[in-house]
Amino acid sequence: MHSTFNEKIALIREKIREEKADAVIIGTRDPHQSPSVAPHWQAVQWLTGFSGSLGLLVVTDKNAAFWTDGRYTLQANRELSGTDIHIYTFSDCSAPDYVQWIAEQLPYGSRVLVDFSLLSLPEYRILAEKLRRAGISAADAPQIIDEVWPGRPEISHDPLFEMPIEFAGLSRADKIAIIRERIDKSGADCYLCCQLDSIAWLTNLRGKDNKLYPIFHAYLFFDVTSLYLFTDVSKITDAVAAKLIDDGFVIKDINEVYIVLKDRSSCRKIYIDPFKTSCRLYESLAPSADCIEGVDLITAVKSQKNDVEQENIRKSNIKECTAICRLIKYIKENVGGGALDEFSISEKVDELRKMDACYMQAGNVPIVAVGENAALPHYKPNKNMSSPVKGEGFLLFDLCAHYYTGSTDITRTIQLGPLSEEMRRDYTLTLKSHIALASLTFPYGVTGVVLDGIVKSCHWREHMNYDTGTGHGIGFCLDIHEGPCKLVMEYTSLFPYASQCPLDVGMLFSNEPGVYKKGRYGIRLENDIIVQRDCVNEFGLFLKFETVTYCPFERGAVIAEMLTDEERGWLNKYHQNTYEKLSPSLDEALARIASERDRTYLAAVKSSSG
Repeated sequence: MHSTFNEKIALIREKIREEKADAVIIGTRDPHQSPSVAPHWQAVQWLTGFSGSLGLLVVTDKNAAFWTDGRYTLQANRELSGTDIHIYTFSDCSAPDYVQWIAEQLPYGSRVLVDFSLLSLPEYRILAEKLRRAGISAADAPQIIDEVWPGRPEISHDPLFEMPIEFAGLSRADKIAIIRERIDKSGADCYLCCQLDSIAWLTNLRGKDNKLYPIFHAYLFFDVTSLYLFTDVSKITDAVAAKLIDDGFVIKDINEVYIVLKDRSSCRKIYIDPFKTSCRLYESLAPSADCIEGVDLITAVKSQKNDVEQENIRKSNIKECTAICRLIKYIKENVGGGALDEFSISEKVDELRKMDACYMQAGNVPIVAVGENAALPHYKPNKNMSSPVKGEGFLLFDLCAHYYTGSTDITRTIQLGPLSEEMRRDYTLTLKSHIALASLTFPYGVTGVVLDGIVKSCHWREHMNYDTGTGHGIGFCLDIHEGPCKLVMEYTSLFPYASQCPLDVGMLFSNEPGVYKKGRYGIRLENDIIVQRDCVNEFGLFLKFETVTYCPFERGAVIAEMLTDEERGWLNKYHQNTYEKLSPSLDEALARIASERDRTYLAAVKSSSG
């Protein structure tokens, strides 16, 4: 086992020389361009020790460089410390992009290796063109990581399970009809879907390929008369297969997608999302196919939660907030006793969630951080890296969960002890930004780029900023980070349509402004919000947000004089609603009755769905 970074990088460089190449590009991607990937695809993490979800590594014979986004810049510097890797941020205008860096490192006529199945079509086009200008070529290298990574994790073989209509709100047949109509409107006669959360949504199936998101590796292909599902067929039970066939699916092994696509000469126009389609898959299309490119058709539908999903999401947030309130009580009762640390708190939350019968699984590796660790937006403690939790300052936790009734994403920064005036000011500023989004009304047509700027203006007036987006879409027992919209100004390849797709009714987002002061502390306040219709007047349709997360803020951290009358009114009403919604769940006797009711209901639903 090659356990050290230097040993691993030496193996990579040996493979580069064997392939008569000069560099290799390794990313944190899977063939579906997922925002979070299964351990099998975490080559960058295995090689470098980086624990974030987004990174790109370039290795030459003598040098190595790494890129990530603003969420992980401080974390990358910490975790890659001691290596000779140059670290850059994607959004840093003064830093070279990775293709520019390659061109500066390599001479004319060089050859770069990259796995084409992990490159989206636009990324490949940009890479190939920029390298061509520098006289450098890109070559497909599908096996290079397999050959240097002993014991590489396999993809899960656990069986798929159904999401009953009582939770999903629409049957497979209903969803197929909706997408068929979308295909017709697009002008295409065929449609290829590579996005895992879209496939899980349409099939009403969930899986265990990803430890955090209940999705499974697959492709969908609609041709003129048929609907193909390509996946690991061993995961589909006979009972589920029979239902899929009844709904019109042709089930094939995942590797057969290349054969079927090449044979579909009858497809005149095929719709694809280029940002979710790999270069290798694109090259397998029938030569006669004419591609129509745009945002994934299923993504455009599933992001607008139906009425059943919305009601279930409200229930999930009550369930999660109940667990979190119990967690806060546990922390505050035990802080200062010497027994608490970040990791023990991260383990406690699952124990509290499991009191609810509808709990499915965690939706993230818990972010629990004190002091300077909280200045890293996505810091995650583990057994070997966990700071003690003392009766001082703040503790930040960001917790995501999947219940059968939907997914949640909540962050609170709680007071453990005395706070400085600066800390209270920063907490209050973050709360003001949070309220600014929660109480905003806006005309239809506005994108997340605009909303991110509106919210951050609260910070900008104080000459402050945060290097993360203000919010992201949230899937229904799917990806916690869901497109096509995102509340962010910077371009991100995982959400390429954020500047083009307007927010619409039913979309579920996080609302999570923050303050991160390097080496000192961090603050983030996050609720989940649903876009709802507000009114129609002479100026058109206006939208608003419905907050569905109810968990107390820290009154002792708020400087009341910094809040306007409207903000104080919002906060007081929020806390009153929080008490009314959570008190029945926090009453032990009522909670036991509710849990037994949910357990009986869930068993009946699962039984009726087969």
